[in-house]
Amino acid sequence: MKNLIAAVLLIGGTILASQSAFAQFPFVQNDLYMGFQNSGGGGSADYIINLGAASNIVGQATVVDLSSDFSSSLFNNSALQGTSSQIYGGVVGGEGHTAGGGTSDIFLTQLRTSNIGNPAVAGSSLSGTSPRSQDDNSETAIAQMDAPSAGTGLLDSSKSWENFVEPINGSGTFLGAMGINPDSFFSPSTVLYEDLYETKATGPEGSGGYTYLGYFTLDLTGQNPVLTFSSTNVPPTLTTKPIIVSVSKAGSTVTVVSSNAVQNFTYQLQYTASLTPPISWNNVGSSVVAGSSMVTNAETTATVSTRFYRVQGH
Repeated sequence: MKNLIAAVLLIGGTILASQSAFAQFPFVQNDLYMGFQNSGGGGSADYIINLGAASNIVGQATVVDLSSDFSSSLFNNSALQGTSSQIYGGVVGGEGHTAGGGTSDIFLTQLRTSNIGNPAVAGSSLSGTSPRSQDDNSETAIAQMDAPSAGTGLLDSSKSWENFVEPINGSGTFLGAMGINPDSFFSPSTVLYEDLYETKATGPEGSGGYTYLGYFTLDLTGQNPVLTFSSTNVPPTLTTKPIIVSVSKAGSTVTVVSSNAVQNFTYQLQYTASLTPPISWNNVGSSVVAGSSMVTNAETTATVSTRFYRVQGH
């Protein structure tokens, strides 16, 4: 997997019917919207996708595949791409609360920079609080965004994502209300990872911190783009392979040092007597939990003349 490069953001709070009337398409409470824009290349439209209800994405025990929601033709359309590759993307959504009470939630993501493959551990950090008034202003802003139906997307020539979500100046914009930009720059041919956080503002004047919920992955490196969400309930998986950098032998002990390890994942040394198919790999020595990007495995009973080794991460 590659570098992560953008920001994703989801939101909760009351969306009044009068607010939704501003949108070309009706904004649906509790649906999550992913948007893309070209801020520097003269694109004439934004690309907006409705990922469906937040409850169908957050908290699942398996990775949620959202690839069918993403359209390569719309993403690569000249109306979005413009004359440069300055593409920015994020996610927003609104949940709803009752006036004068209840809990107002906002979800947002930040660029994920570590622990790729381990959704239980955040790869970025976010601190601060979000008072109810701030939540309400954010919800009012995104209610004016053009909103396609769940599982579909559109090229929005009114650029409602740029006008109501991303800009920091002026009232009536999400970033202006939150002070946090849901969009980040990323290359159109890379892998994007976005950590998802949730805020909670309880009561009219209450405030709450941010809780990490998992992360989005948008892989644009292949012929068919892959968009997924990995909740904190999903077991960790490795997306990188260890690379053996040295093998040494002293007496009956063989020591194998590997790079490209991921902290907190387990690495097992294996051997085979021959590389002629069919090859049979056997565990040898104790498994090791990596504490950094380097991991050392050893076999203390290496008495035969020839053995081939590999290191397997899991």
